[in-house]
Formats: sequence, structure tokens, C-alpha cells
Amino acid sequence: VMNYLKKTSYLSILLLAACFPKDEAVMPTPRVSKSVTLDAGEYKNTVAFYSLDNVEIVAEASPMEWDFYIDENVIRLNYFRSMQVAEFNDTWEKLEDTVNLEFRYLTYDAYDSLTQWELKENQIYVVDYGLDNEFNPIGLTSVRFERTPSGVKIWQNAIGSDYEVFEEVNQTSFYYNIREKSTLDLPTEREYDVAFGKYTDLVTVGDITQEYLIYGAIQGNSLVYEVNEPFSEVKDEMFDVVRLSGEKNTIGWDWKNYSLEKGAYEIIEDKTYLISSNAAFKYKLRFVNFLNSAGQSGHPTFEWELL
Repeated sequence: VMNYLKKTSYLSILLLAACFPKDEAVMPTPRVSKSVTLDAGEYKNTVAFYSLDNVEIVAEASPMEWDFYIDENVIRLNYFRSMQVAEFNDTWEKLEDTVNLEFRYLTYDAYDSLTQWELKENQIYVVDYGLDNEFNPIGLTSVRFERTPSGVKIWQNAIGSDYEVFEEVNQTSFYYNIREKSTLDLPTEREYDVAFGKYTDLVTVGDITQEYLIYGAIQGNSLVYEVNEPFSEVKDEMFDVVRLSGEKNTIGWDWKNYSLEKGAYEIIEDKTYLISSNAAFKYKLRFVNFLNSAGQSGHPTFEWELL
């Protein structure tokens, strides 16, 4: 009888336990700190997508592989290839050449409410696809993007032709190569915090401001602000959410200067970036080098710490 009671009691406990919901999986805490060295590749334009939350380079890619990034919220130029666009405000039949068109890199937008490198829907753009790795022009075409319930229609038209064609892509987040009519599986802006590569930005040297090709860091959906404080002295209690910015080049390129005297890049000391990641963790980040062991530039080393 005692054995029977024990067995029935044990069985009751198992049945009772089965009635309770299972515990939710606990999200692991990222590593507290990390030092990362990147290799920009033979042409110094390999793009590295880095996730602070995952503590890894989630992907590397050549900027020649895609032309546009598209998700539920934005349509962007591939800024890592220094592409330019000009708006065309007439019908395709009237688009015969590029005379009087104003081409822009869209590094910033003082004209409307779009974010950086963002394109409007249902607007015809003439696109300069930039240069290949041998610095040869890739070419021109005109495009228009139209949202659909399940994805995007991508229209294109050769300059001087009144016949437009389109491809419908039934995806919500993807990278697109319009020349090959193909999509790429690369990290969306929600899947990386910072991407590193060459892009064109407005640079001020002395009293002159103009667009230069530079190597720098572009945020995904992470939010960032900069402080001129030693990395070791930046603490969690200093983190100010009000100062966080969604401007994609807040980290940018100016964490380094070129020294004419030394003929090399130097990292600016006491420049620290405070980051709210895609998962809303708080980090601090700084750069410590821009050269590899052979003394070649374009190979940054940065370190970060979870606050």
C-alpha cells in the first residue's frame, strides 16, 4: 500500500507540474567586452556587418553585389558604392538624356523628410551606379519603386527608351542587384548594429566642405551619440538616451585623422561612442587602430564594452 501511495503521489506531482506553463528561455547576456580587427580586403571596400548583440561579424560582402536595400520602411541606395541619383519629374518617354539633371549622393537630405540615402516610392530616378573595382563606370539607368501588398515592383528603363520593364519581388526585406535582377541574403538593418566600408560623405577641411570618398562606420537601426571622454571613464550612469541619434553616420569616419608629418592615419584619442543596439542593450565603443600589421590603412580595430 505504501509503494502504491508513493507511486500515485509521484504521478500526481508530474501531472500537476505539466499543468504549469514552461519557463520562457532566458536571453543570454552578451560578452562584457570585445576587441575586433577588420580586414577591408584587397580593394579596401569589403563591407563588414557587425552585431554587438551577437558579438560577431554577421556577414561580409563586396559592395559590387547589390544596388539597393529594401525593407518594410525604406528603400536605400547602396551607399557603400557611392551611387548617385537624380530625380526625373516627367514621363519615361521624355527621358532622353541627363542634361540639366542634378545628381546627388544623398549623404544628407535637406529637401524633404527622407532619411539618408533613402529613395521615394513612385518617383523616377536616374541612377549612376558608381565605379567598379577597377574604377570603371558601371553605367546609368532609370528606376522607380512601387510597393505591393506582398513586396515591391522594381521598374527600370534605359535612358532614351520609352519602354519600361519591371520585376516584382515578393519579399519585405532584401538587397537587390538590378543589373542581374537578383536578390541577396544579407543582414537587414535590424540584424546588425554597425557596418564598415567605403562611402562618400560631406567632409570639412579648413573652410572647405565637399564630398569625399572615405572609410567609415554606418549604423543599422542602432542609435548612437558621441562624447569626448576617455573610454575607461565612460560609465553606465552617464548614458543619456535623450542624446541618441538615428543619423546613420553618427560614428562615421572622423574618429581618425591623416597625419601629413607621419604619412599615416592616427586615431583620435578620447572619442567614445555610446550605442543603444538593436536589442536595446547599452554599449560604449572606441577605435584603437586603423592599420594592419603591414602598416596598410583600411583595417580598423575597435573595442566595445557592455554598460
